[in-house]
Order: sequence, then structure tokens, then C-alpha cells
Amino acid sequence: MPICANYKHLDRRWFLKRMGAGVAMAAAPLILPSRIWAAGQGAPSNKLNIAMIGCGGRGTAILEEATRLGVNVIALCDADAKRIGNIRKAIGDKIPDARPMMEKATSYEDYRQLIAKEKSLDGVLIAIGPWWHAPMSTALIKAGKHVYCEKPLTRLVSEARALGQLAKQSKVATQMGTQGAASETFRRAVEIIQAGLLGQIRELHVWHDNPVGPKSQARPSGEDPVPAGFNWDLWVGPSPMRPYKKDVYQPGCRRTSQWFDFGAGILGDFGVHTWQLPIRALKLGYPIRVEHSVPEPVLETYVSTTKIRYEFAARGDLAPVTAWHYDSGNLPPKEATADIEALYRELPKVGAMLLGEKGSMYVGGWGAGNLIKLKGDEKMRGVSDHPAAKSIPVTEPRAPRQNHMLEWIEAAKGGPKTYQSFEVAAHAMEVILLAIVAQRMQRPIAWDGANMKVPGASEADKFIQADHRKKWLF
Repeated sequence: MPICANYKHLDRRWFLKRMGAGVAMAAAPLILPSRIWAAGQGAPSNKLNIAMIGCGGRGTAILEEATRLGVNVIALCDADAKRIGNIRKAIGDKIPDARPMMEKATSYEDYRQLIAKEKSLDGVLIAIGPWWHAPMSTALIKAGKHVYCEKPLTRLVSEARALGQLAKQSKVATQMGTQGAASETFRRAVEIIQAGLLGQIRELHVWHDNPVGPKSQARPSGEDPVPAGFNWDLWVGPSPMRPYKKDVYQPGCRRTSQWFDFGAGILGDFGVHTWQLPIRALKLGYPIRVEHSVPEPVLETYVSTTKIRYEFAARGDLAPVTAWHYDSGNLPPKEATADIEALYRELPKVGAMLLGEKGSMYVGGWGAGNLIKLKGDEKMRGVSDHPAAKSIPVTEPRAPRQNHMLEWIEAAKGGPKTYQSFEVAAHAMEVILLAIVAQRMQRPIAWDGANMKVPGASEADKFIQADHRKKWLF
């Protein structure tokens, strides 16, 4: 599902049509009996007490979903007091039976007070900016709370490594909000690839067909008055402090995420969805080399147009893989996407092609709606429908109702582990974010994954390691 409403050039109707009715149904609101929202002292013991951190548009969307699935919302947290009021009203208006619960939920500006004071808290939904994701998730996991965090999970490579290791050692349920991973076709595609139906896969192309962006820029000079009720210092949080400038760093995730101190641009916002399946299915470890075609001097924001090449070494019996990522005016070569263009008569806006010895696979932009074509086939067809795939056993767990949020809720209640746990998601983030390191260094890099270093280039460390402001950490 698209995370940022500002990406209006992506046609949601086109996406739902291409992804298929099953995924569309999975994304639809679940209408449950009004009794499940009975909150407070009389709430059923198996209901999760949760808090929402980040009360903007995306926070409202995932809180609505969690509320329809029967959680008990006990707290709301945001640096902007107006957004807390907005989310109370929005959920109350959409789900009238939940209005008393939303009115009763305690407001917090500072997430540390939330952790300290809400002793009955079971878990947290996080839909704040990427620069806050790792520090907040780390604090909450250490406090023993279940965490559902929107993508991108981290902003820096070192954050990804540390958060993945912490999640692996913890006993709480974690889930990164890449909803396509809950679909039947995502998990079936993983099974098909790992069963070897496509043969050895040595080539991967991932793209996001969006307009060319602005050139990389430096922060503007000057300072504007901070709006009343908005804690700018807390909003900046662990990132380097800078003066407030109206309509420069916020509102809106597209505006915020282009700044390296706050996000990872198009690669972090959209690439994180499409890369999940190939990394998992191909068992991709750390790349050994990353090249980035930098179109202009790199300052403090994502560049205007991107073409990235990753090289992955062999993994056991699996062949080496060369992978490309394209966005902002760059597209894969026609020969790589010929099969999917022949089927749809156009190149999908977002997607990936895995090219194997015996056939190819198209991965939809959110990891769902996946198709394969074997040598000799006339056209691509669904991974769940191809006759040659029928005998491949089901080995991946399935999400209840193909619902990403429900999978996390059930895991938090003691059910099966989530599919996009931070242990898994953080590794994918680490792979993806190495392109940001290459971009900021403005040259190709070799990568020593075991030691998390660019060999012979200590100047890269500042783009890899976290240098958080400690003032706002838990």
C-alpha cells in the first residue's frame, strides 16, 4: 500500500486492478461487532492496550485498521498537539463506537513520558518520521513492548544492524509496515523462487517510475517562527538540530524524507516495499559492491535521478546476483521488462523483474500481485495459477486474512511470529541503505558487511554510523 498520500502520480485504481481482488479485499476495512470496542476497566483480557506515536495521515490510517481489529487505544503521542486532536476526531467519526475510547486516551508530547507512565501498555504503533523509527523502536523493545513500525524502518545502516540484532534477542512481536508482504502472492512467490522453478537467478531490476526530482540541495538560510503548540526541538529529535523553516522539512512525508537527516528519499519510501521479496527469496546477504550514478553534487537531499547497481556474491548453491534500482526518470532496459509490458501494454509504475535461467518473475510494487513466465509460455500468469507451480509445497507461513496488522496483533498475543519482524526487515533496510552511502560518497563503494565498513574509506563512517542527539533519547 502507498504510505505517503503526496505521491498522487500513483494511480490507486490502477494498483488495485493489477494486484487483484484478493489483495484489494485484504486491504479493505474489517467491520467487526461494536462490542469489541468496549474499553477501560471492562475490556476483555485478550485485547491489546496500545498507543499511537505519530498522529498524522498515515498514523490515522493504521490506527483505524488496528481499532477495527479490536485493540484498546490508551494513549496518543505527537510533537504537534493539533494532530492528536485531529486523530481523535477522525477515528471517532469513522468508527462511532470507538469514540469514547478515543476521548479517554491520554495525550503525550514526549514518547519517553508515554513509556514511563503507561504501565498497562502492551504495544505501540509508530508512524512518525524515519529518523525517529529506530530510536523509538529500540526504546520500546527494551521496555518490553510490542512494536509495529511503518517503513522505512531505519535511516542509517548502523541503526538497521543494531535494531535487527536487538529484535532477534527480544521476546516481543515486531512488524515493519510493508503491507504487501502479507499477501498470498508474496509468500507463494518466495516458495516458487526457493523451489528453483525459475532456475538460477542472476539478474534483478527494481524500479519506481516517478518524475525527475529537484537537484540535491543544501538547507536554506534563515529561520521562521515555530507554530504555536509545535515542539520543533522534539520533532528534530535524534537528528542534528537546525532552524525551523516553514514548508521546507514538513508537512508531508515526501517533503521530509528527501533530507538525509530525516529519510532516504524515493529509495526509502518506495524501494523498501519492492526490495523485500527479492532479498528474502534470493537469500541476499550483504552486497559486496554498490555503484551509484550521481547526476549532480550531493548536498543534504536525495538526488534528482537515480540508477544504482548492487553486486551480491554467491550464497551456497545460489549464483551471484547483479541487481539494479531505478527511479526519478530512470527505467530498466526494455529487454528486462518485455514480458510484463507485453501483458499490461505498459510498464507498471512500480515493480521488479527477476530474470532466471528457466523463466522470469514480476514482483508488484508492494510485493503483491506477482506473475511468472517459464520458457515456452506464451505470457505471464499469476504465481498461484501456473500449472508448473502447483506441486511446490507451502513452506512459508500465511498471514491471517492476508492482513499485516492482524498478523502483528496475533503475534503480540502469543501467536506465530510475524513475517516482517525487525530481524528480517532490518537486514533488508541495511542492504537498501547502502545505496544512500554510495550516493553521499559520490562514488562506487566496496562493502565489508561483517565489519560494516567501506574498506579504506574512513570518511564513509559518518554516513553509516548513527550520531544521535542524546537529548531526546530514552
